[in-house]
Amino acid sequence: MSVFADYAPWYDLLYRDKDYAAEVDFVEGRLRDHGVASGKLLDLGCGTGVHAIEFARRGWDVAGIDLSADMIAKAKTRAVEAGLEIPFRQGDACEAGAERDYDAVVSLFHVASYQTDRNRLEALFHTAHAALKPGGVFFFDYWYGGAVLAQGVETRVKVIEQKPLRLTRIAQSEHDETKATVLVSYTLFCEDTNRSTIRRVDETHHMRYWFPFEVEASLRSTGLEPAGTHAWLSDAAPNSTVWAAYSIARKSF
Repeated sequence: MSVFADYAPWYDLLYRDKDYAAEVDFVEGRLRDHGVASGKLLDLGCGTGVHAIEFARRGWDVAGIDLSADMIAKAKTRAVEAGLEIPFRQGDACEAGAERDYDAVVSLFHVASYQTDRNRLEALFHTAHAALKPGGVFFFDYWYGGAVLAQGVETRVKVIEQKPLRLTRIAQSEHDETKATVLVSYTLFCEDTNRSTIRRVDETHHMRYWFPFEVEASLRSTGLEPAGTHAWLSDAAPNSTVWAAYSIARKSF
C-alpha cells in the first residue's frame, strides 16, 4: 500500500503554494542544457500529475507512473479537465514497465529519497535506464545529506485555509544518522468548517538522504553517466542551507 493512501485527497491543498510551473521551467532548461529540448518524457513518481501536465502543456509527449492508485486517479481527472491525453498508470517506479525510447525521464519532489536503501535507489535508476533511449537524460531530486546533518530535524506545523476547508499538518521527525534516514510522522487535521466536521489522518514517511558520491556510484552501476549535481533550483553546488539537491545523468549511446 502506498504511504499516501489517506494523504492523497488533501495533497493538492497542502501543496497549493508550490510553484510547479516554475519548477518545470527550471527542469526544462536543464534538460535543454544537456541536449534534450523536446520529445517523450516519463515522470516517475508523478503524484497527482501537476508536473506532468505542466510538461505536456509545453509540448512534451508525457507519461506518468505513481505507486498511489488514489493519486493516479486524481492525475487522470486533472488531465481530462486540462484537455490532455496523458497515459498515467499505477505502478512501482522501482519496477521497469513497458515504457521505452524516452528522450527524458524525471523523478521530482524527492522520490529518490523515498528509496531508503541502495538497492531500491538503483532499482529506480534501472527503471529510468530501461525507459530512456540512448543519449536520453535523467533528472531527479532528493534530500541532500549535508544539509540534513547541518540543520537537523524539528517539529513543524503548517496551516492552510481554503474555505470551507482548513488543513493543519504537524510533522514530527526522528533522525537515524547511522542509517541516514528520517522517519517523518505526519498528523493532519482536515476540517470542513461549513459542516463542522474534522478528520484526523496519520501518515508515516520513511525518508533517506543521500550524498552526491553515493548517487553517482549508483548511477554508474546502472549504466547511467552522471552529468552534474546541484542545489535545487540553482546551478550552485549542493550546500548546507538547501535540503534538496538534483542530479542529472545520461544513458550511454
